[in-house]
Amino acid sequence: MAFPFMLAASAPWYLPGLFLACLSWTAAFSLLPRIEHRTLVKRLYVWVPPAMVMGLLLSRAIDLLGLEPGHPEVALILGQGVDMGARLRVLFTGQGAVEGALFSLLVFAVLSPKLPSLRGASMATTDAVQSRMMTHAGWWGLLTLMVLFDPTAYEPMGSPPTVPTRSLAPWSVLLSIVLFTLLLMMAGEIMSATARMASTGETRLLFHRALMKTAVAGAAAWWLLIQTDAMTPDWWARPMMDARLAMGVLIATYATLMATSHAFSTVAEGLHSAASRQATVLMWTLTITTAVLVSITSATADAVEVYGAGLDAVLTGWRWAVLALTAGVVAMTLPMVGFDAAHHPEAWWFRMAMMLFLPVAVLMADGGWLLMPAMLVAGSVFPVVHLFVMAGASRRTPGVLAASVLLLGMLFCVISSPEQSLFLAAGSVISTTAFATAWYRRELQRSAVESTG
Repeated sequence: MAFPFMLAASAPWYLPGLFLACLSWTAAFSLLPRIEHRTLVKRLYVWVPPAMVMGLLLSRAIDLLGLEPGHPEVALILGQGVDMGARLRVLFTGQGAVEGALFSLLVFAVLSPKLPSLRGASMATTDAVQSRMMTHAGWWGLLTLMVLFDPTAYEPMGSPPTVPTRSLAPWSVLLSIVLFTLLLMMAGEIMSATARMASTGETRLLFHRALMKTAVAGAAAWWLLIQTDAMTPDWWARPMMDARLAMGVLIATYATLMATSHAFSTVAEGLHSAASRQATVLMWTLTITTAVLVSITSATADAVEVYGAGLDAVLTGWRWAVLALTAGVVAMTLPMVGFDAAHHPEAWWFRMAMMLFLPVAVLMADGGWLLMPAMLVAGSVFPVVHLFVMAGASRRTPGVLAASVLLLGMLFCVISSPEQSLFLAAGSVISTTAFATAWYRRELQRSAVESTG
């Protein structure tokens, strides 16, 4: 065989090496430009992570198609003597689907300069997009390895059962994995496009197409999640019991924040030319975000029995809110050391750090899941504050209407159960951003008519 039986088990260094390779990608936005002229080093740096994942996938395919008796999926799901259709089904719906998703995410980042949306862009822009896409893929690759790569799936079974003990997964599993992988890819596109919007307009097409695709895929993703155990109280007590569902909730939350709050705020910040207005927006955003995070996280903790009630729940919510805010505030210092981004770099980094803190939080402890509804409602704060600033002192109606949606979302999340508050919070940030975007487009059209008239 081209690959040894269970590659990760035959080579104990393989998975740690893949982890380190993905970790190195998280610094691609800084490292890739420095090795631009070292052709061999750059090729190794860029292609080693996807090549290693492909090695795992090929090894798994060989073991499944060859019905290796010691392979966990063969022993527990297939058994001996099954047809080729069943083998392919396990390959495309089992752990192989996760490996294929990670491989696709990594390759998409590497080949991002060839996207049709960047066809007319300069080399500087395509290189910048690639480096940021690789950083994004590296970060989520690490999370995938830690959450979905169960060590038992990469160890041979010493005493396999005489008959399979698990049933075949439906093909719909593959469709859901493809959907959430696409959401991650498009979130990376939005992140990379917004980082360059202050210096060039070459990423605007990439930005707009990614938003449209996210709107469709995001709606489908939330529709799927509504039908899962995430809508049951028991799931919130032990969310990591189903790692794939937990990953789906996390990706949907992250992609929603990226396509709503972050996307709108980046565009709106381009209109705030005066430093005083930027400072005002940031001050009000930090203040209101703190109140939203503490209140909703505490309410969510109070609703889940394992985190206590009353003061204990408030302290739990306070701790997680402070951790998230600390990550955001620390990231605001990055422009001081040369990591500039977008029109208002401090606000851009604050939002990115808050969103990327979510996967870190859920890895730290199950309590990190308490931040999900709160973070979505906090995402509504950015469009509301921007509306007040853009509309001016003489026109408060748009900001008041958006603030009303924010307050209603916050109230419903506080009084609802965690499973309900997650979807209410998603609806709140989507509604607030949609209203702010509609007002913004109407004002642009009005300004164009007045200038031509």
